[in-house]
Amino acid sequence: MDKHPKLTEWLLKLGILTLTLASIWLIKLVFGNFISRFMEAFVAILLPFSIALFISYLVAPLFRLLEKKLHFKYRIVNTVILFVGLGVLLFFFARYIGILIFDQGASFIENDWPVLQEAIQNFFEERAILMPLYERVQSVLNAETVSNIDVNVISIFESVTTILITIVLVPVFLFFILNDRQRIYESLMAVVPKKYRYHAIELTKRANYVTEQYFNGRFATMIIMTIISSIIFFIMGFQGRSVFFGFMIGFFDIVPYVGPFIGSLVPILYSLTDSTLVFGDLAPIVTLIVVVVLQVLENNLLQPIIMSNETKIHPLLVLSAFIFFGYLLGVVGIILAIPITGMLRSTAQYIREQKEPVTDLGDEEKAHLREAPNYKTTKKKDKREED
Repeated sequence: MDKHPKLTEWLLKLGILTLTLASIWLIKLVFGNFISRFMEAFVAILLPFSIALFISYLVAPLFRLLEKKLHFKYRIVNTVILFVGLGVLLFFFARYIGILIFDQGASFIENDWPVLQEAIQNFFEERAILMPLYERVQSVLNAETVSNIDVNVISIFESVTTILITIVLVPVFLFFILNDRQRIYESLMAVVPKKYRYHAIELTKRANYVTEQYFNGRFATMIIMTIISSIIFFIMGFQGRSVFFGFMIGFFDIVPYVGPFIGSLVPILYSLTDSTLVFGDLAPIVTLIVVVVLQVLENNLLQPIIMSNETKIHPLLVLSAFIFFGYLLGVVGIILAIPITGMLRSTAQYIREQKEPVTDLGDEEKAHLREAPNYKTTKKKDKREED
């Protein structure tokens, strides 16, 4: 008889894991080129599908509202109404907000970026100890090095084709996801063996809830961060750059915890070159403080209000998920990293719930049950019936 069953079990699991990794490595070694091409084709389809899925979760509350208010028999009517509404909203956004962001960004690149480069160069020249580092970076990024890079026409053509396919397929995928979502779910559940079907439906419901809560909550916090940052930057004196800088912070907020700090790098560097800002030489420090305060408020105030507890994931796991899925699937991985992680966590919780043994009531639970409001009344009624 084995005296160490747990040790044997862990060694068995370790052996299975080692064999699995070795098999994956061997398959990649033999079929590496084919797998690479397959993944490229897979990502090319997955990208527009992921964007369409992202949009579908954003508009899901509006779609349910249309179903409750209009009570149309055919979902296609609600889908068409929602499509027209999204088209009108997108037009007005591009006509006013989008053009404003584009104009401010173009003005920054044309007028401010050269000044910013000169300021960075002066900063390093005044500090001789850092000059070798600056020269090393400059040698990598200078125009001559860039011009010596061979232009792969085939790669450019594939990239442009992927972009065009994405633009065309996103509305198509979105239409079918909105119109046939229930039918898609039912078809997928029909494939599952009957004895596992209840668990599959429950896991699908939980995953759908977590994903919708995350996408809607993240989108709402991105908009709020953009608006608040733009207002603060305008008050600080950025004015003609405030909306562009606020948009950068809100856009990079899609990567929690780290994104806003990446988005704040440009405004901080810009504040080094503009002496007309409200706080003068302290503007870079104030900008950094503003970003930190906004992050604290978002994580401790906005997210608890907007997002469900089901979507709260430890920051270390969030960053690990972004790095792993971003490296594995690129932009698609960044979009789907947190929803996939949330679904995996919900699945693990559900499996753990199924393994929990059903126990009898404890003494405290029985005592608490006796303290129910109707307990004494019920007891008196029982005595009367006995008499």
